[in-house]
Order: sequence, then C-alpha cells, then structure tokens
Amino acid sequence: MEVIITDERDERFIELSDKLNQEYYDIHGEMVLKYNDYNELNVPHLVLLVLNWDKPIACVAYRKFNDNSIEIKRLFVSKRHRKKGIAHKIVKQIEKIAIDYGFKYSYIVTGINNTAAINLYKKLDYTVIDNFGMFEDDEDCLCMKKEFKSLL
Repeated sequence: MEVIITDERDERFIELSDKLNQEYYDIHGEMVLKYNDYNELNVPHLVLLVLNWDKPIACVAYRKFNDNSIEIKRLFVSKRHRKKGIAHKIVKQIEKIAIDYGFKYSYIVTGINNTAAINLYKKLDYTVIDNFGMFEDDEDCLCMKKEFKSLL
C-alpha cells in the first residue's frame, strides 16, 4: 500500500468521496442530503489517498477551519479494507502534516450514531464539544476537537 498527498480535484478522491456519500445515504436515507453543501469539494483540501496496486482504497482530507485549526473531512476506507488500522494511520498522518503547517487544533463532525467513527476519534484523543456552525441545533451530528500539543 502507498499513501500519496493530493487535493480535492483528484478524481480518485472524488470517487471515494462519492462512495462515502452513497454509503451514508444507504444507511440514513434522504436526511443526509441536508449536508450536501457542507461536503462540497469547492474549497481547498489537502488529501491523503491510500492506494493498493494503484487502486484507491481509502482517503482522508482536511480543510482550513480558521487560522490555527483544520477540519478533518471525508475519512473513508473501502469495506474490503476496514478493520486493518488504515483509518487510524491516515488520520495520524494528516494530523502530522497539519502540525508541520503550524495548525494547533483539529475539528471533526460526524453522525451521532456513527459509533465506529466516534470510537476511532476518541482513540485519537478527540473530545466531544458543543456543536458549532450549521450543526449547532442538529441532533444528528456530533462535533469533536483535538489540541495538537498533546502529540508533541
């Protein structure tokens, strides 16, 4: 397996992001459509792609949240490759890149019932915070934050 750095315009990332959207839709139905605008790839993202024999099997991205923070976005591992530690590994890698660029905090928004993601983020030292922005009154979402100084 190979991990490469790319951006939101990479067709392989768009393909995996579409699979993530479809998976959410299959599980949660039309209610996920309210997040379409939030998940648009029209702002710059730094993307890590995991390739297996040149085929994309996993991804994670971040976009700048504010001057000292990023937001982790679009974490996805194809079903066949789950439970192998790939998600943990690529989140750690993208956090390291963010630290190298001088960011101090990371935010994540996930579904309140996405226990696999919530457990992963807790293992990565993210803590639950009050929902922010468009998620402030959204009972379907959970916001989490991590301070990078704990990595040093």
